Amino acid sequence: MKRIFSLASLLVIFISLSIPSPSGLAKSGDIEIIRDEFGVPHIFAPTLESAAYAIGYAQAEDRLEELLRNYRKAEGTMAEAFGPEWVRHDYIQRMWRHAAIARERYNEVSPKMRACFESYQAGVKQFMKEHPEQVPAWAPELNPAQVISLGRFIIWGWPLGEASGDLERAGIKPDPAAYRGSNQMLLAPSKTAMKAPIAVIDPHLSWYGEFRFYEVRIYAGDFAASGVSILGIPFPSLGHSRWASVAMTTGGPDTSDVYEEELNPANPRQYKFDGKWRDIIVRKEAIKVLAGGQIKTQEMDIEYTHHGPVVAHKDGKAYTMAIPYMNEVGLADQTFEMYKSRNLGEMKTALSKLQYMSQNIMVGTVDGDIFYVRNGRVPIRPAGCNPQKPMPGNTSACEWKGIHPFSDLVQITNPPQGYMQNNNISPFAMMKDSPMRAEKYEAHPYIYNDSNRPPHQRAAMTVEQLHVAKDVTIEKAIDLAFSPEVFKSDLWQARLKSAWEKSGPEAKNAETSAVYNQIQKWNRHSEAESTGALAFYAFKMGFNPAISRSVEVPESLKAEDLLKALAGAASWLKTSFGSLEVPYGQYFRVGRDGGKTYPVAGGTLADAGMSTPRAISFSKNGKEMVGRGGQTSTQIVILSKKPQSFSIIPLGESDHKESGHWDDQAEKLFSKRQAKSTYFLNKNDLLKHMTSRKVLIRSMAASR
Repeated sequence: MKRIFSLASLLVIFISLSIPSPSGLAKSGDIEIIRDEFGVPHIFAPTLESAAYAIGYAQAEDRLEELLRNYRKAEGTMAEAFGPEWVRHDYIQRMWRHAAIARERYNEVSPKMRACFESYQAGVKQFMKEHPEQVPAWAPELNPAQVISLGRFIIWGWPLGEASGDLERAGIKPDPAAYRGSNQMLLAPSKTAMKAPIAVIDPHLSWYGEFRFYEVRIYAGDFAASGVSILGIPFPSLGHSRWASVAMTTGGPDTSDVYEEELNPANPRQYKFDGKWRDIIVRKEAIKVLAGGQIKTQEMDIEYTHHGPVVAHKDGKAYTMAIPYMNEVGLADQTFEMYKSRNLGEMKTALSKLQYMSQNIMVGTVDGDIFYVRNGRVPIRPAGCNPQKPMPGNTSACEWKGIHPFSDLVQITNPPQGYMQNNNISPFAMMKDSPMRAEKYEAHPYIYNDSNRPPHQRAAMTVEQLHVAKDVTIEKAIDLAFSPEVFKSDLWQARLKSAWEKSGPEAKNAETSAVYNQIQKWNRHSEAESTGALAFYAFKMGFNPAISRSVEVPESLKAEDLLKALAGAASWLKTSFGSLEVPYGQYFRVGRDGGKTYPVAGGTLADAGMSTPRAISFSKNGKEMVGRGGQTSTQIVILSKKPQSFSIIPLGESDHKESGHWDDQAEKLFSKRQAKSTYFLNKNDLLKHMTSRKVLIRSMAASR
């Protein structure tokens, strides 16, 4: 009889070795998890499905609780485990039906991806079985549709933020949206020393929570990838394959809308559409809530029109959100197709599935191409309808007419400038003399969804650096990714110098002179060891907030204002640190909650007008400013025929202090503006840096 093998019948024996076998290879058909000196797993497997199993095991080994928490977040069951403060969160996820749609449409996902999801969760379950002491009491029951619901949850903040802007313009205050920013850069072969494109992939998100990325390298058959993934999802979304790199930053077309619904005064659960009353669909949700040690159930009604869920009421009107991703489950399939793409043409075909949220996406290829698209699933709105504010929902006049094809989106291939960057800016500011201008999209301005506005400080600095760059080496590319250079700080130095030279001796005591000299000698880089950088910060913070935040020097600023700020800087330094010469990194630090901190360079100091290309957001912790967000997973990729890449995460790969990888990257790399090799497609070098190996020996139990 024909034998059928299922994932459930896999018997897996784990053999942990501290040294490689003489050949450095496992037996054919086995699965290896090799960890380097920073604990990053490198997966070697015969098939993608078997690789997914190993990824599930590795993620669970490093951060099981975070993985399980992500599934609860996506499904809207956090209150059941963590209390009433999560009820609103759960309500929103139920409203968007992430879990329900993932289950209902699971079979629309390709068989390949379904097999990978099931194998991935089998790996997670295997770790949980071996280590029951690490499984929290609140762990949800695993099912493969959770991978789909988590993907939806992760991308949802972007379209939700767009629609929330429409609500605000109607005078309705939506739930606050988290800031999401990033950097991305591409250099053409003409700009690099190795005559191959160089990509910088640099998302800026929180260092804690669902966006705390997980590093992984995967080799499965002809599939090879290096990058970062969300805990609970097996494959990376940001990174590179052997053929191409993929980077994304916030910004893009307007994909989502709000409709103002006319309600029936005699029956508020009816709304008018084209002269007829329609019934509002009401879905009942029972949200379990942990309170006082007991689980209680909170019943909630969620209302829907054909446009989407009702999110607000005002003046007898209901407001619904229309998001074109509502019924989509193809994100994982598109990501897989992107990482399989062998050239730019195949990459564009994958991107044309339009499963990714509104983003600036950049692609570099080993063929030498650099490409940008202002990506998104963009509805076609009828002429005369303004999607920047709530549109009338009582008529078909403003109903969507389909989705714009990929070819309609703003895009460019191989610009003559030889570089591009989008650090959350308009396409107009991506390079000097950018051909991508708003007026070219006047027929559908929501596709461009911006104006010809100049770049902000972080992006302006990057444009200047890339424009003059030539013969860029690996080292120079890493410097660009971690640049702490402060744009236009030279103008402040010059204005302060002019005021100082015109001032009398009464303004030049020993303390102000010491701070003045540090600022003038400063190289305009906020390096960790720089005393001039902290002196400049203290000086800028001595003005009122409007002036402190200014990148340009206001013409109205008087000499006495500059000297007063200088004196204030001296006072703050002396009071706060007992010294006038204090390294920037003594105050600005990196480290994990509850652990040691380390000096760091750069950062997003918007209050002082000092936002460097290297983005780090800080919060006060005692006498230090400690990073909590910004560069979450920086990757530098040299797209030679055999790509080389370097990467870093800001804290560490593991949630276990005893692992040695709890904050090792913070200490050894991030604080020093360094990145580590990924050893991509270079197993011999990897074995020289191997610290552990698990070999998964598979024996199949047959079932009839």
